[in-house]
Parts: sequence; structure tokens; C-alpha cells
Amino acid sequence: MHIAIFGKTNSGKSTLMNLLTEQTTSMVSPKPGTTTDPVYKNMEVDGLGPVTFIDTAGTADETELGEARVARTMKVVDEIDGAILIGEVGDDILEPLAKKDLPVLKLNRPFPERNEILNSLTALFKEKKKAPGLFDGMDMGEHLLFVMPQDESAPKGRLILPQVQALREVIDKGLTATICDLDTMDGAIEKLAEAPDWIVTDSQVFSEVYKKKPAESKITSFSILFARAKGDIDIMVQGAKTLRSLPPDAKILMAEACTHAPKEEDIGRVKIPAMLKKRLGEEITVDFTRGLSFPENVGDYDLIIMCGSCMFQRPVVQARVAKACEKNVPVTNYGLVIAEAKGILDKVDF
Repeated sequence: MHIAIFGKTNSGKSTLMNLLTEQTTSMVSPKPGTTTDPVYKNMEVDGLGPVTFIDTAGTADETELGEARVARTMKVVDEIDGAILIGEVGDDILEPLAKKDLPVLKLNRPFPERNEILNSLTALFKEKKKAPGLFDGMDMGEHLLFVMPQDESAPKGRLILPQVQALREVIDKGLTATICDLDTMDGAIEKLAEAPDWIVTDSQVFSEVYKKKPAESKITSFSILFARAKGDIDIMVQGAKTLRSLPPDAKILMAEACTHAPKEEDIGRVKIPAMLKKRLGEEITVDFTRGLSFPENVGDYDLIIMCGSCMFQRPVVQARVAKACEKNVPVTNYGLVIAEAKGILDKVDF
């Protein structure tokens, strides 16, 4: 859960950030414009779980860099699940918060005690509708098979976040799962008394897993599960299908959440662009963006392809989908575009 602190310059945002985190997280100074970029701090809040507090640059900033600072603050609105407002804030903040129907806690100085503020946040957010889980709205049956090949881009000794989150949801929902990689998939299925209800796999081996799966087992990918939970699956499926009609000089944006250094077989930087050029032709243009950077000129593109966005909050993904739709630009994600490129999109279960 991401909660941003908004207010005019010198309203006490950084002071509040330090109070909540009980650390000198943000620099405090009487000089206007001390906070230039958003400051993020993760902490555990009893009753809410893991929370990221965001200290933003002040609005109504008349310093030399004020306009740029306020612009960075406004981008934070796309990331958050709720806000703390200090004192009076302008419509530039209030209107987007109201449009997204976000929970808002209003504070004035002197601030209440720390525990009182945290208790108020907990009470406020208990009323907030929780983001859907990866399997919500799906009849997952009782037993799943996770086919999880680990490529060179995977962190050594650890699983990638989509796999971790899917496994945790299996436990939370009282399901069971068998885990294997592509090479041991046949043996894993043979050891099961019945075919798995669902097979969830990495997008990169979609077609290989599809060929091996029992006819009665449904199949999806971790990336597609994230498209359902964080974005709009119907819009993203249609976005993937636009590969069937894109022109040979199409301009495509690859939007990746992670900021890891790409490797030679990187799926976003190498594999999917190569797949697109093979499908559409060498004349296509592929641009890249990473992290929270996202171009304002999305209308210049013929297709936007996002990663699974496991590192993003749901509001970030939904804001990007909304911006694409506003400009009538198709949007999809890695798993769906790979399924379409491999010719199995119409055979995948959502």
C-alpha cells in the first residue's frame, strides 16, 4: 500500500514523514523547496501490513525549480492507494484524488501523536476495497502445476516476485501446487493421480508447456495473472490481438517496471523485440522505458507492451492503461503478446 503526503511548501510534510517512520527519513529545513523529489520509505503498520510512505515536494512552490518539483509530485498520484493532506491544498491535488476515489486523511499542525495518526490511517483504509488477488474470479479447482524455469535473469538462489506471490496465494486460498521446470514437467504430471486443474507457467516457455499439457488442464502464465489482477484483462487481450494488424513501420513502446541491468537474453529488451521484428518486419521501431518513467506522448505509439508489473501497485498499471485508452492506443503485456506471437492466445484460459 502506497500512501503519499501532500501539502504546500513548508507545511510539515517531511516532519510528518520522520514522525511516522521514527527516523530521519526526509531532510527538514525552514527553507522552501527542501524536498525536491519524492522520498519513499517502507515500514510495517499494525493493522495495514507493509506500507510505503511517500514524502512529496510541496505545491505552491515559487522557487526557481518549483514547477518541475510540482510536476514530480503530481506523478505520484498515479502510484498511490491513499493520501495524507496537511493543511489546505489546491485543486491540482484534490481533483485527481477525488477522481480516483482515494481514502484521504487530513491533518493540521501541531500533529497528533504518532500512534493516533497510524490508528486513524488503519481505520480509514479498512473501508478501502482491497486489490484483487491473482486468482480472484477464477475457478482454480484444487491442484495446480507451476512450471517455473529459471533463466539467467532470475536472481541467484531466489524466485522472481511473480512466482513468490502466486505461491503465497496458493497457500492463502487453501489450494495445493506441484512445482517443476520445463525439463521435469512430464515426470511431475505422471506422479499426480489426476491431471492438474490449471498449469501456470513462465511466458517464455508458453508454447512448449502448451504442447506438453494434458488436454483437460487449463493454462495461463504468471504475467497473464498479473494482467487480470492489476490491469484490465479484456483491454490487454485485445491489445495483444492488434499484432495481427499492425503496420510494418509500427512504433511500439516496451514499458518495464524493473530496473535490473538487462542480460543478453532479456525478455523485454531482447526476446520480445526480436519476436516482434520476426512477426512484423525489421522496419518497426521499439522504444523502452523503465521504472516509473512513462512518456507523456503515448499517442505516438501503435502499441504499448508492459511487463507483468509485479513491482508496481495496481494504481500505476491502471493509470497507464487509462492513459493509453484515452489516446486510443492498444495496450497489453509480455505474457499476452508472447501467447499471440506463439499462436496460442485463443487457446489460453483467462
